[in-house]
Amino acid sequence: MKECPYNLKKEGKRVLTLDCSSCVYGGSLTDATCVKRIFPILKKERVDSLVFKKKNYTEIYGEKKTPLLLEIIDITTDLQEERIWDKLDWKYDPNLGEKYREFLRKLPQEFLLDPIKSYESLKALINQHRERMGENSQGGAYEDGIQSYLSILEEVTEKIEKSKLIQAYREGNTNQLLRPSIQPTFLFFHLSLELPKNARLIEKYTVLGSEVRIYDLDGSRYYLLNPPELWFPPEDIDIISQLKDFITREYSLEVIDPENARDYFRKKAIENLAHFGKISKEKTQRLTEIFARYTAGYGLLEILFRDPHIFDLYIDSPPGLTPIYLEHEKYGTCDTNIYPTKEGLEKLSSKFRAIGERPFDDGNPFLDMQLEELGIRVAGIRQPSTFEGTAYAFRKHREKPWTLAQFVHKGMFSAKTAALLSLLVSAERSILVTGARGSGKTSLLSSLLVEVDQRDRIILLEDTPEIPTNSLKKRGWKIEHLRNRPALSKKGGHEISPSENLRAALRLGESVLVLGEVRGEEARALFEAMRVGASGNAVLGTIHGSSPYDTWDRVTNDLGVPHTSFKAVDIIISLSYREEKNMKKRQLNRVTEVRKKWDRDPEREGAFFDLVKFNEETKREEFNLEDSEVIKKICQRMGKSFPEFELSLKNRERMIEEILYHSAENEGLVEIEHIIKFNKKHRELALENSFSYPKWREWFENYLRERGIERKEYLSGIVRSRIEDMPSTEINKKKEDLLNNVQNMKNELLL
Repeated sequence: MKECPYNLKKEGKRVLTLDCSSCVYGGSLTDATCVKRIFPILKKERVDSLVFKKKNYTEIYGEKKTPLLLEIIDITTDLQEERIWDKLDWKYDPNLGEKYREFLRKLPQEFLLDPIKSYESLKALINQHRERMGENSQGGAYEDGIQSYLSILEEVTEKIEKSKLIQAYREGNTNQLLRPSIQPTFLFFHLSLELPKNARLIEKYTVLGSEVRIYDLDGSRYYLLNPPELWFPPEDIDIISQLKDFITREYSLEVIDPENARDYFRKKAIENLAHFGKISKEKTQRLTEIFARYTAGYGLLEILFRDPHIFDLYIDSPPGLTPIYLEHEKYGTCDTNIYPTKEGLEKLSSKFRAIGERPFDDGNPFLDMQLEELGIRVAGIRQPSTFEGTAYAFRKHREKPWTLAQFVHKGMFSAKTAALLSLLVSAERSILVTGARGSGKTSLLSSLLVEVDQRDRIILLEDTPEIPTNSLKKRGWKIEHLRNRPALSKKGGHEISPSENLRAALRLGESVLVLGEVRGEEARALFEAMRVGASGNAVLGTIHGSSPYDTWDRVTNDLGVPHTSFKAVDIIISLSYREEKNMKKRQLNRVTEVRKKWDRDPEREGAFFDLVKFNEETKREEFNLEDSEVIKKICQRMGKSFPEFELSLKNRERMIEEILYHSAENEGLVEIEHIIKFNKKHRELALENSFSYPKWREWFENYLRERGIERKEYLSGIVRSRIEDMPSTEINKKKEDLLNNVQNMKNELLL
């Protein structure tokens, strides 16, 4: 019998794809002809997954179901090779013996076509013969023959019962045992809805009409995406596929900017839906949105791009070996149920080449671009830089800037550290934020910009736009955004080098100077700008590193900045990760000042002085502000004593704590639209009097009341820490007294 046309992909996992698009039998494991054609292929090729490719959809037997199928094939093969029918010892009636032998010859094939039905028939047949023998025992040749027949049936049954499929059936797990998952061909990526073992649901929510479920897998996290298009009836799949074919002939989908193409494709889809008869308004909207997602958009990836909880997304090569995985703001690193395919990645790469207007091929195996309509940075790499296939990393930029209060809310640092960072920005210090990739450098930098007085002008230089400048501009900040040549771009094009852009920025007048990332030729110019103080304003930037010393080493030895120029840095903020409940949490490790009296090695010569340091043992921050030379200079410039500086810091800390206390039930209070108003009022009151917190608190109470939010009495950080520091035996004894005297303690703290 002729074999079916098939393709075995050996990149990563072995996936056998059978082309059933023009097969008269339809391509199904329930069809005897199909099974007979597929049987020799599966005997020859050991695979991880089996795919039946139909005209507009595919049937997929995933990694859980394919082994069950292969086990059935192995049992069938063993039964045939053993020639179980030849084991029958029958001397009674030749015709009856031949009837039983014929049943045994057909048994392997029957088991292959329908294992569960075959198993049930075997059990029933054995019971039937046992009962007959018990009722009409004849002895002699007949009984000996029946015993031989039963022995073979029981031997086959015992072999069958060892299979995982029959074991699951006997345990009552009959649902979806050998039923494939059906997916439209326009998905391009494969979705697995088979839950891993020990999966425990911990949250579910909806993105673009698609259900997202988060599971706990013994400490790790699993992100399961269940989009509505996965459950479309065949007629809806046919409509979308025909629409796609029609519009593809009219316009090449890969060369249209998604931002401009969506409305075009929605319009074309609605126009052409009339050819399919009368369709309801609700169904028309559903079909056109899905159609636009898989033509002008990015398919399944777009759902992940739109999930507000995801900030990093990864696709590793080779395609199909590992699922897409992501960084979730609540659950850390999560595997997903989405498996990329070679075809899907090729289509994605084609779209990126068209949008970015940059080559991405064997001669140019690196891609660095921006999906501006989604605020996503794309980094790609392919052969020959990879051994197999294409890999991608997607970093999503927040539409609104982060605020310091949000980082406190997420446990990255304390309210006191947030207050200190705010005052350092206001005091126009030069600040470098250092840390590993993904540690939150750019996010923290954007929150520091929120602390810049809106009367000041900001010059921002980036190669890929990551800081939400438009959002800041709409809210009143004056920002000139300059574009540097990306690090992976070849020189000689129309793009401007970072050093040229920086020199231009320095001629644009008095401004706060911000460099998105220090990583190359712009380093010398940046540190020169820090030395001159950028015309008296703050200079901010980010750089890859793990500590102040590592940052100095990279700046001077890798980037070639003179030792003396590094002295222009006032503050280094070091970020990293910490493990918490099997999740990686971003953590501010140190806020370090760079002192100026050293010659060659700042660490050996004591130039690094920690204002804030996170203690890994106590899990608390330790402060040393009174001995800080930077703070002494700030006090001199402001005409304040250190106690007055401490009071300003305490006012700011209390303000942040009060906001956070009320954000427990009104999380939006830590967003920028509120923080702008809180900061503005704080600055107004701080100019009038250093002792500004009581007046701000009164204003804040009115602010909450106007928005229908009840202001609640709260314990300040100092009061809470007094309670937390008590031994457990003393808490019950003294807690009531402390709570009864909260107001007196608060008044004492304010005086």
